[in-house]
Amino acid sequence: MTSPSTINKTMKFCLHFVGVWPGTPLPGLHKIFWIVAMTLSQTYQYDYIISHYKTESLVTLIDSLSITMAFTLSCIKLIVSWTNHGVLREILTTMEKDCQKYADIDTNNLIAKTSMLSFRLTTAITVGHLVSVVLYTLGTIGYQEGSNSTRELLFKMDLPFDTNESPAYELVITAQFLHLVTSSLNFGTFSAFLLMVTFHIGCHVDILCNTMWDPSLVDKEQILFFISRQQEITMLGKKIEQLFTYIALGQLLSNTLITCCVGYLIVISLSMENGLPIFIKCIVFYCVICIEAFIYCFVGEFLDIKSKMIAEVAYGMPWYNLDPNISRQLVLLILRAEKGMPLTFGKFSKLNLESFTGIMKASASYMSVLLAMS
Repeated sequence: MTSPSTINKTMKFCLHFVGVWPGTPLPGLHKIFWIVAMTLSQTYQYDYIISHYKTESLVTLIDSLSITMAFTLSCIKLIVSWTNHGVLREILTTMEKDCQKYADIDTNNLIAKTSMLSFRLTTAITVGHLVSVVLYTLGTIGYQEGSNSTRELLFKMDLPFDTNESPAYELVITAQFLHLVTSSLNFGTFSAFLLMVTFHIGCHVDILCNTMWDPSLVDKEQILFFISRQQEITMLGKKIEQLFTYIALGQLLSNTLITCCVGYLIVISLSMENGLPIFIKCIVFYCVICIEAFIYCFVGEFLDIKSKMIAEVAYGMPWYNLDPNISRQLVLLILRAEKGMPLTFGKFSKLNLESFTGIMKASASYMSVLLAMS
């Protein structure tokens, strides 16, 4: 009988799709595709914003800037994952080994339960990103029809040829839609992956704590096992920090601006005559961006709590009945666990729920400035 794994099928598909799953066929081809697509898209998008910032309306510029920054963040995630591909491989290998090695002490079937929860949440994140693409496309098309402009692109770009004529227009629209879908999957993959790894750590911390609570197992060998297992969990937490710290930094900076821009569009759409299509295309996009920021901040808080949980359980053990040499080692375990497993943004500061509050406050402040300007 195969042991359960916390790596679910949705994440396997998504990691294969973006070309970072270990053993993905022709990984170089994946990188070439993403580099070409992202370079062309970003070049023409930023060229449009720079060229038209004096002539276009504030709503149009902010709409273009919000989707362009989302593509930029997607690009940053890919570059960081390619740079730290060895770390990503080690994380996946460790997750597989943990589930196989410690399935025997999982008396409460926590691995299988975590696997199911992880599958549901990662699938929901993926579906949510795809829904945001569909609604963004429908809202853009609906706004064009309402303004009697049927030759506008899904997102503004200064292309070196005329896109008003057929079949150039149809080909560009199709390419943009496919780019939206692929970039959206890429955008959500790493947040879903971070959540999956975090739940894996939480699951194995709970398994360890359940084992430590059993007073009949407290002996020298078990104490050494607890220390070793806590070190393994901490090392996995450090690998998560190494892989995601700069992704989290880009997420923090861009999400503040993107939520500001998209929130502004939502508020403005409520007072516009043809504002319903803008509201439709922005509302799910806004929710997805906020959830992205919340996931990173939640993970930082969650890992810190789980690490300190080990310290609390270790302190509650009957260490006073142990040999002094063994009890001193238990003290070291408590001290290491008290340090936590911090997830930082760019190694500057810890990510926690307070950080999420700060992002939303800053976004609301910038949005009020934009509303005052309009």
